[in-house]
Amino acid sequence: MINVLIPNVGRRGYMVDYIKGISCFDGKIFVSDCDKTASGLYGNNDGFFILSKPIDNEKKYIDELLSVCTINHIELIIPMIDPEIYILSNYIKVFEQCGITVLVSDRQVLDICYNKLNMNQFLSENDFSVPKTYTNIEAFKIDYLRERITFPIICKPTFGSGGKNTFVINNMESLEVNFKENMLIQEYLSDAVEYGVDVFNTFEKKPVRCVIKRKVSMRSGETDKSYTVVDAKMTSSMLRLANALGHIGNLDCDVMVNNGKYYIIDLNPRFGGGYPATHAVGVNLLELILKMINNELIVPDFNSYEDRVLVMKTISIIKTKWEE
Repeated sequence: MINVLIPNVGRRGYMVDYIKGISCFDGKIFVSDCDKTASGLYGNNDGFFILSKPIDNEKKYIDELLSVCTINHIELIIPMIDPEIYILSNYIKVFEQCGITVLVSDRQVLDICYNKLNMNQFLSENDFSVPKTYTNIEAFKIDYLRERITFPIICKPTFGSGGKNTFVINNMESLEVNFKENMLIQEYLSDAVEYGVDVFNTFEKKPVRCVIKRKVSMRSGETDKSYTVVDAKMTSSMLRLANALGHIGNLDCDVMVNNGKYYIIDLNPRFGGGYPATHAVGVNLLELILKMINNELIVPDFNSYEDRVLVMKTISIIKTKWEE
């Protein structure tokens, strides 16, 4: 029996339902968040906790989290948000000493994924395509005057997730207003088609699953509608990426396809908002995590999911008693 905690669950209450639906699962699932109005707290879980915000007081949060895990005999933590993953990576050994597995990749992997400059360097060194990128306006202006790049362009943070503070810029005046320190200027691939890819590695950092989804629409920085795509060429590219990066668990990748060329624009070593589409076509990555914990053999299986399955998120209503 394995008890699981999903911290900072936010709106992802469906993750609890997914785990509860695994036939071999006989444990309990707990959730937590720093916001008592997070809808994921009030679903089909076995208990929830309101903990401190991780980035406000790291030590206090870790102490609270360890206490919750110890009291409730939790053996597996599956984090959902980027800032917390980075923090938890500092305490993996502490949790291991308490018999708790934290599903996070090595710090080297996180440093690549969460710094867009590090990510672009890693991708370029491993022969993956990335959009033209500039760290300052002066360098961009030089290429602009030489007609090596043109508007519109993308302006986004070097560190960031969920599309926050990312702008499409149409002229120099707007660029000078919106560009700040620790931001990047990036080529806008106007004719590109965007895909989300889930590629899953074992504890041994070997890829065993890969699901490709064509994005149809986004909402609040997450994939809202998408449909599955079976593409052997893209799968091969993503498996090469997974082997080179060496992440653990799921890697949520954003890929732009422009004139037959794959441009990787984001890497998130966690479950992303597009995971429900992967789960809906029978690729249960959460079940694989449980098998990994139990040291079960996982046979690689790629391109066996159904092609062109459209998955859409709906809006459901939750009510609970308000308490001060």
